[in-house]
Amino acid sequence: MSGRALAASARRAGYIPLVADFFADADTRLVAQACHRLDDLKRGFRWTTLAPALETLADAAPSPLLGVVCGAGFEDRPHLLGKIATRWPLIGNAAGTVERVKAPETFFAELGRLGIAHPRTSTDPCAAQRGWLAKRQGGAGGNHIVTGVRRESTSRRLYFQEKVNGRPVSALFVAAGNRASVLGFSEQWASPAPHAKWRYGGAVRPAELPQHLEAKLTDMVERLAPCFALKGLGSADFLVNDDDARLLEINPRPGATLDIFDGEAEPLLRSHIEAVLDSRLPTILLTLPAATGAAIVYATVPITVSKTMTWPEWTADRPDAGEHIDKHRPICTVLARAGTAAEAKQLVLERISIILAACAG
Repeated sequence: MSGRALAASARRAGYIPLVADFFADADTRLVAQACHRLDDLKRGFRWTTLAPALETLADAAPSPLLGVVCGAGFEDRPHLLGKIATRWPLIGNAAGTVERVKAPETFFAELGRLGIAHPRTSTDPCAAQRGWLAKRQGGAGGNHIVTGVRRESTSRRLYFQEKVNGRPVSALFVAAGNRASVLGFSEQWASPAPHAKWRYGGAVRPAELPQHLEAKLTDMVERLAPCFALKGLGSADFLVNDDDARLLEINPRPGATLDIFDGEAEPLLRSHIEAVLDSRLPTILLTLPAATGAAIVYATVPITVSKTMTWPEWTADRPDAGEHIDKHRPICTVLARAGTAAEAKQLVLERISIILAACAG
């Protein structure tokens, strides 16, 4: 929904980014050659507004376009990826690939065939048991997950999954069709809202995993990614409980952890583009010297950004002065580096409080 992290990685990789997203934040506009703000975040991407935005950006390009890279917001509407691909090169997974990965009857059947552990899952509400979760097919960010299953539910966009305990751990990977390479692991946490208990809060890396468990998760990703011919950056979300790890989903696109893994020496967007266009995987491992965390700051009350607001250097996705932000909507992103993952997370949480206090004042 926000193109800032992708645009920053593109700049670091030597590309000229042009952005269409729902925020057009101040720092996005600084890093992008051109930026177009889409309306109606609640309804998400729609071709009627996305197509003219992309056409406008293409007209602003100083040279022929290399292609379009899509972040979150398309998994529940892959037909839009197909429409984009008819007009410009799509640097990422094709619509059919995304549809297969996000179809629970296809994805979890493949996990079963490969012997990859996962929570019990069904598209039939009558097969769901007490305490299971209802999820929207292609949903992102955790807002769509609810506890309990209505037996009368007939939506083909819902599926139902056993609720299991564990730490949410994500494996960042890059794939080149017939093979994949895991770049690192992060641990996520939720920022609950009244009607969104599992709303995405933030992430920190590295995840504290024993070496044998890292090898186990890596093996799962390396076996699964070729089954769907995945291309480019993606993430695999697990729940980890001691030595038990269960795969929840694959996100077949650059995701929320880009901020904590990307760097000047090896910009991830370069790896993404080379994997998609040239079937090349990175030849060296990421060198990440410090633990890093990032989190979204959500408004606890409706706010209007003060004209005197000074954004600390550890913030990103900065809204403009005078912008109104509704309760529960994102204000900005906060970042932190520290010696350990626990210290980085603690610093991120402290910085969330600092921003909320500044906005309230």
